[in-house]
Amino acid sequence: MMQTVLVVDDDPKMVEMLTSILEGAGYMVETASNGKEAIKACKKYPIDIGLIDIELPDTKGTQLLSSLKQVQPKMVKIILTGYPSIENAVIAVNEKADGYILKPFNPEELLQKIKKIYDAKKDEYLAMLSEVEKEKQNTPHVRFQNPDRW
Repeated sequence: MMQTVLVVDDDPKMVEMLTSILEGAGYMVETASNGKEAIKACKKYPIDIGLIDIELPDTKGTQLLSSLKQVQPKMVKIILTGYPSIENAVIAVNEKADGYILKPFNPEELLQKIKKIYDAKKDEYLAMLSEVEKEKQNTPHVRFQNPDRW
């Protein structure tokens, strides 16, 4: 099944390059140049992976993470930054980013990281679903013969 990637970056050349790399690897690509467009795209399309620049014209990429999580809870969210700092990394982790990739990047390494992060998140989600199903089966069902009395 083909995954859809939302590229959120205000640099048209970066968007063009990422689109080319991702489409060449078999991904479907949606793009947004700011946070508002990203939220709009997430409301319109099912998105599997978000590549989010940390510096956007209307918001920080780290602030956008929680808004995107509300709209697309299962979307894998990866921060892209050319401005790495401990502070940005901590904020990204606290806001539940699934990954953190530095610019400039090697296209092959980028694709490997995206796949690795996506597969890990998918495995985590499937394990959680499996655990829920197992617990459903192990939960005793109690029927009250006389519901008016305890």
